[in-house]
Amino acid sequence: MQVDDLAIYRTIEHLSSYRNRYYASSYGRESAEWIRDTWAALGAGRDDVSAELFTGCTTCSTQPSVILTVTGSELPDEVVVVGAHLDSINGSAQGNLEQIAPGADDDASGIATITEIVRIALGSGWRPQRTIKFMGYAAEEVGLRGSNAIARRFATDGVEVVGVLQLDMTNYRSGDVADFKIISDFSNADLRSFVGELFDTYLLPLGLSRMSQACNYGCSDHASWTSAGFPAVMVAEPGSPQAPFFPRLHTTGDTLANMGDSAANSAKFARFGLAFIGELAKTSAAAGDRIFGDGFEAAGR
Repeated sequence: MQVDDLAIYRTIEHLSSYRNRYYASSYGRESAEWIRDTWAALGAGRDDVSAELFTGCTTCSTQPSVILTVTGSELPDEVVVVGAHLDSINGSAQGNLEQIAPGADDDASGIATITEIVRIALGSGWRPQRTIKFMGYAAEEVGLRGSNAIARRFATDGVEVVGVLQLDMTNYRSGDVADFKIISDFSNADLRSFVGELFDTYLLPLGLSRMSQACNYGCSDHASWTSAGFPAVMVAEPGSPQAPFFPRLHTTGDTLANMGDSAANSAKFARFGLAFIGELAKTSAAAGDRIFGDGFEAAGR
């Protein structure tokens, strides 16, 4: 199965059609339920796949996080996490529940990228050795609340998390910049090195390039996992020579139309995400090798 730019586009299009996905609005909960149902449908018929709404965040209002679990066939107690935040915000709306906040790039693009990873991985029949948890986090825009609640719960429960990948804003690239950015702070050095090597193995041969940049603050949900003591890393769009990220984030202009009406940039991150889960979660020996989109082998080395 191949990475499909149009499938990613349609997911971004749907999620950005909500008036907003603000954590305290009715749209915020409705969009979370749609993500849960969409991911569950991609795993329909598989007894190793389950989808749930995580409601253990006491400061997330009525918005739940979403967790899709693919239970590992050989090392089920070792967990790989791939996440993105599902909420959106208009920075000038001052908490108005009817604010206009399409959030196409921030972060419908991350959720759409994960959705495509799930579609291809499960559609190919791939079964991991380790357990994978795909997550859509609630209330990121108001202080990383959803991811912090999950990471703290995992720490309390003693869950063995071997690596966390955060996808926050994947669809904007303009001008003479690299294709892919690794965020260099609030993350794990060994995992950053692994991500760089993974990119060089799978995406560099496709003519893509990478860069590294600091946020200089805990700019997304990877920081919650890092704070809780787990190895985490964030990858993101390169932006432009003038701006490190999409300049219209947190405004009414965060739309597909203002990103070239395309999901081609997010498709690069879907390819990378397939390589990430293939190498870190590894393929079940019983399932044999699986070839992911564009020739990506998910057998592990």
